[in-house]
Amino acid sequence: MKTTSLTLSEAFELYRKDVIVYKNQSAKTEEMNRCAMKSIVDFLGDIQITELDFDSVRKWSANLRKTRTSNTVRGYILKIRVVLKHLRALGYKDVMDPEAIGIPKRDSRVVDYLEVDEVEAMLHAVFQRGAGYSKFKRYRNRAIIALMFSAGLRNGELCSMERTQIKDGVDSFTVIGKGNKPRVCFIDPVTHRYIDEYLALRDDPYPALFVSEQQKGREKINPGVVQMVVKNAAIKAGLEKNIHPHTLRHSFATDLLRNNANIVYVKELLGHANIQVTMTYTHVVNEDLHEIHRLKHTVVHA
Repeated sequence: MKTTSLTLSEAFELYRKDVIVYKNQSAKTEEMNRCAMKSIVDFLGDIQITELDFDSVRKWSANLRKTRTSNTVRGYILKIRVVLKHLRALGYKDVMDPEAIGIPKRDSRVVDYLEVDEVEAMLHAVFQRGAGYSKFKRYRNRAIIALMFSAGLRNGELCSMERTQIKDGVDSFTVIGKGNKPRVCFIDPVTHRYIDEYLALRDDPYPALFVSEQQKGREKINPGVVQMVVKNAAIKAGLEKNIHPHTLRHSFATDLLRNNANIVYVKELLGHANIQVTMTYTHVVNEDLHEIHRLKHTVVHA
């Protein structure tokens, strides 16, 4: 058995290097690790990891709930658990048993989504000419929105794509999703055409599928730019909803389920590790069933 002489921050940093960096996990995962570490260190001090016990975690969790959402608290609790599990796997048996820390339930949530005609309105709006809005951006932004809805991509997945992934006459491609897991995605012929028309405007050697427009060279587009593209398209289309890139992914899943796609297949198309996450979309189907019941079921009058 190894004797542990690590502070809380050192334990989190060891986990970051051994797991997050080694497995090439996402920047979002690393940021969550950093935020959880800062939160617990700010509350308890940078104590030795061996001093961490159930009571101190309980007090930290209770304090978190005053200012953070239930899902954020859940995320931080999961982080301290995986850090402790990693230490015990390395042979540090004198740290707290992570199983003693209960995992808060995930808040049920209603996801925002777009109707197909709203997505079409965004595609139309983003392609309109405007002062200071170049032809390059019009074609690029239309391709971005179409691809996110057609393939159900996450923002980071789209930004990481290279143009060699989109091949002539092929309606599928592979992306590397969460947990560094590959998954197959599909695109429709119209989206494929939008991408082809956008790429026809490219005369640079850069491999990224989507690039920024600059006077001196083009760089790979970043998630912040994609977020602005989507938000501006929604505003131009006159949509009053709070639209962000993930809304298009929600809309992709919702559309599949509304068209009677098997939820197991939807899970695979989204790249979810757990079908419970995919189940958050079924509320839409339930709403549709409620409306069908209201309109079609005969009311018995006594």
